[in-house]
Amino acid sequence: MFNSENKFINTKKLFYFCLTLSILISSFFVSKINSAPSARALIGPISVVGEVSVPEQQILFNHLRKKLNKRYHLVSHKMLELITEHGISSIDIEDCADSKCVRTVQNFVNNLRQQFNTDELFLFQVVQSKTETQLSLKLASLSLPEVTRRIVTQTCRECDIEKLMQNVDIIVQRMLEKIAGEEVTPSEEAVATEKVAPSKEEIALPDEADQPESVERLEIVEEKTPVAPAPDPYIVDRDSYNQQISNLLLDVTYALQIFRSGMFVQIEVSIDPYGSVVKQRIIKSSGSRDFDETAIISLEEIQFDPLPETMLKYGNYVVILQIQNSR
Repeated sequence: MFNSENKFINTKKLFYFCLTLSILISSFFVSKINSAPSARALIGPISVVGEVSVPEQQILFNHLRKKLNKRYHLVSHKMLELITEHGISSIDIEDCADSKCVRTVQNFVNNLRQQFNTDELFLFQVVQSKTETQLSLKLASLSLPEVTRRIVTQTCRECDIEKLMQNVDIIVQRMLEKIAGEEVTPSEEAVATEKVAPSKEEIALPDEADQPESVERLEIVEEKTPVAPAPDPYIVDRDSYNQQISNLLLDVTYALQIFRSGMFVQIEVSIDPYGSVVKQRIIKSSGSRDFDETAIISLEEIQFDPLPETMLKYGNYVVILQIQNSR
């Protein structure tokens, strides 16, 4: 009976020791997770195409920042608005219409990258038509702003502001999942390779121990390599079409050389499926009526290529063009 009591006491001590050890280990990992520093990222000013009220723009933009702030320390978008001092209204390099604009954006974002020690730039766009609203969140690299790393879109038909906020939640969640996939995939491959290869040696029979296994190991690793997702056909065709537009705008730029250097105008253009300009609207005037009218007349004379098939389902293609006569 004395032995039974000792055994019970020892078992009880061992239980409390294991419980204490488990609590200490859990506390260690929780503190490591909670103390992990958040990454830093820049977020550009909201870009709006179509009729979206200023209060709704601000509500959506604030909600986006709130969601991203759970993962990132956000650098104020006001820092990116300083690019207007260089005569450029958008930080998005896809809005550039000439090489000077591209170089200016590249130099500007490179300085921001060094100043804030981050390479991530988020760009948020709202496109509003009569019945549909498209939300777009793009992740670009400050070291290579001309390359889009990730882009997610969400389209909503006849949605109020509450529904649009829910769609903001969706695109942020999808973006963070894509980013998490980039970060996790390499480590998963490394663990799989390290774990699978030795197990073959452990279970091999003596006659098999000297057999070369390099080919078999390579096959196992290759099976673990994830297949890169196919690019979105719409995005590919849209980017290609934007490049064609940029090339055709050179003729408009030449026609404006008679005006004072450095002037520019922003025009919202609606292009029908056949490539014809059906509507134009000045977003930001150059300050010269003659300059603006010359740009509009030159645009009307351009026959763009028909819209790609993937873009037809959205109706007319609406794009904001920045036209300038820099030399």
